[in-house]
Amino acid sequence: MKTSIKTIITGFLFTALLLISSNSFSNDYYYESDVASEGDIIVDLVLARPLGIVGSGLGLVFQGVGLLFSVPGENFSETGDVLVKAPLNYTFNRPLGHFED
Repeated sequence: MKTSIKTIITGFLFTALLLISSNSFSNDYYYESDVASEGDIIVDLVLARPLGIVGSGLGLVFQGVGLLFSVPGENFSETGDVLVKAPLNYTFNRPLGHFED
């Protein structure tokens, strides 16, 4: 039985989203300080940061496609902020292990 790449990627993304969402709910109840736990740092380093880089790349692609509509509509900077700048800030300007920032 051959496993396709599409199935593997789908499973990986589903697992990553599940881990990230369950981790964000646990922060409110168990952590009272600003120090990130080892688990938070590992999940951030292994899952959230690579997904942020992929999201930034996809945002850049969609920004390029959206030029046809955003330049005549004069909202190029707004779409750039949402599609490219926000994922880059989430990936590179956030402290490691802090998902709420």
